[in-house]
Amino acid sequence: MKKTRAILSIVMSLVMMFAILVPAFAEETKCDCGTAPVIQVRGIGETLYDGEGNEIFSAENIVNGILPVVPQLAQFLATGDTEVLVEALSQAVGAIFGPVSYDNNLNRDSVVTVEDYTSDPVETYKDMEDTDTGSESALAQAVYRELGEKHSYLFIYDWTANPFDIAADLNQFVKEVKEKSGHDKVSICAESMGGCMTNTYLALYGYNDVQNVVMANSAFNGLEMIGQLFIGNPQIDGPALGGLIAQSIYGSAEYASLIPYIPLFQDLANIANNLFETAGDRIYEEVLIPVFGYLPSFWCFVPEYHFEEAIDLMLKDAGPDLLAFINDYYEKVASKTTERVQEMVESDDVNYFCVSNYNKFIAPVTETARWNSDGVIETYNTSGFATVADIGETLGADYVQAVNNGKDMVSPDNVVDVSTAQAPMQTWITKNWGHIAYNHNDGTCDFYVWLLTAKEQYTVESNPKYPQFMYYNTEIPLLMPYTCGSGDVTGDGVVSAVDAMLVLKATAGIYCATEEQLMNGDMNCDDALTASDARIIFKKVAGNI
Repeated sequence: MKKTRAILSIVMSLVMMFAILVPAFAEETKCDCGTAPVIQVRGIGETLYDGEGNEIFSAENIVNGILPVVPQLAQFLATGDTEVLVEALSQAVGAIFGPVSYDNNLNRDSVVTVEDYTSDPVETYKDMEDTDTGSESALAQAVYRELGEKHSYLFIYDWTANPFDIAADLNQFVKEVKEKSGHDKVSICAESMGGCMTNTYLALYGYNDVQNVVMANSAFNGLEMIGQLFIGNPQIDGPALGGLIAQSIYGSAEYASLIPYIPLFQDLANIANNLFETAGDRIYEEVLIPVFGYLPSFWCFVPEYHFEEAIDLMLKDAGPDLLAFINDYYEKVASKTTERVQEMVESDDVNYFCVSNYNKFIAPVTETARWNSDGVIETYNTSGFATVADIGETLGADYVQAVNNGKDMVSPDNVVDVSTAQAPMQTWITKNWGHIAYNHNDGTCDFYVWLLTAKEQYTVESNPKYPQFMYYNTEIPLLMPYTCGSGDVTGDGVVSAVDAMLVLKATAGIYCATEEQLMNGDMNCDDALTASDARIIFKKVAGNI
């Protein structure tokens, strides 16, 4: 009996010790920094691999898909036989996209994987170099530098997979990041196609685990270009094709004014449009529908107002499982996006922000080729349905803001009216800034870090440095308030020495840490006024060293 009591005493002591230690241990894993870790949900572009670890869309595989049909392409050029061309297209596209293709009932036999490093915070990545700018990783580094270890993550996924499966993976990833970082919530930066997957995640799992949602040039409202293709409206715009090429070379749509005078682009457009006139039905039946119509992720790009017509065209031969998925996606996700956005804006549990860019051409493959865009997705969709003039046009001299909400929501160049957007006071619009283009020293990362670390629901009036309309100066380069060339870079209503120094330091490539250094003229940031500082200023002012 005494032995039994002794054993019970030991057991009870261990239980009590365990009960005391577990909460203490759990408390140690909590982070008290007060800022949620950031997950970037990336878009199309991640490298996909087959079951044997081979890169699916490698340059070699693409070339190998095209080479066998070169004789058929040559025959088409010589004879104009469209049947030969369609057969060549079907063979080449089938070979290239075969490893990721689904059948007409949502089945895929092949194995598709992505590089599995998203379980680690970005500070552990070998490829996260400081020189990596202009991409998602630049923002990931900026978040890491701002928030520290275990606070910056990238969610990477098979962008050809079922969005419901991707959302489930994202839900699991959010829980893992919460555990690793010691936080109760995360902030999500939804980039490009990542906006579709984030929108699906929010529709299925809610936002209880989310502090901030930033839709970053996101396709969460679809992509008009894909919508037009899915309802059968392909059309190549020759001048717009030239504008896109000029834009890619010079970085600005303004150069497109010369393009209509180059007949080559219109000649190419005429050939393509004639082809669709004569063989469009076969191209859809043998190429576009079996490859892209059956790809579940691409239905995220169909705007909700095109769904019914797109289903009629693209899914005439679809099986019950694929049709059930499409209808389920429309009912749960696409049709309720605006309602979901407005709910988040009004909620005390999550903060919502939308970033949209304009003044760039998009791929000119439909009749909407002249719609303003960030170069990849139309501004109309990324902004949540702002009213936007076609590229190179304005809303008109007599235009009156569509929604009279007491705020001036028309851009200084009279191109964008944000008053019709899903969340007008939470939507930032920038001219000349491209699609998912972050850089370390031009202010773009700073802007996103400000949104992603928000402790409250910001509006476009929360920070004079980041007003509703901004301008990306591609020559400096620098993100600044859009003040019609007034020079008020800081957005404080005054053109000051600080404004001049900000432009000068960006132009010279000198990035100082404080405004005091700028005001004092310490251009090389060594805390001293030296001959080197004078040379830097003289070089920019006089053009000499």
